[in-house]
Amino acid sequence: MEGKQLVTTLWHAMEARDWPKVEELLAAGFVCVWPQSDERFDKAGFLRVNREYPGDWHIRICQVIAADMQVVSEVEVTLAGRIDRAVSFFELEAGKLTRLREFWPEPFEVPEWRRRWAL
Repeated sequence: MEGKQLVTTLWHAMEARDWPKVEELLAAGFVCVWPQSDERFDKAGFLRVNREYPGDWHIRICQVIAADMQVVSEVEVTLAGRIDRAVSFFELEAGKLTRLREFWPEPFEVPEWRRRWAL
């Protein structure tokens, strides 16, 4: 499976809560890093944190960009009326995801000083 398809399949499997499929897409040595909170998860930890995340969350893919063995995706995650975005940097090898570096930026108001230039 090519990178773009692999990541798209991952997001669809996560939305469907198809945890066996998610597990199948991750390499044995998979590592996920969330730099903002300084958390690292191995394959089992990544599966567990997503499987047990509270609430009825939903994922919408905004875009997936692939080049060689790297893929970047942007998704929206909706939970209890709130929409958060995740920007995810994936590495893959031999048809499996090996590494994920993911950022969850907090939404913020446009500062007054630059509001007049925003569309």
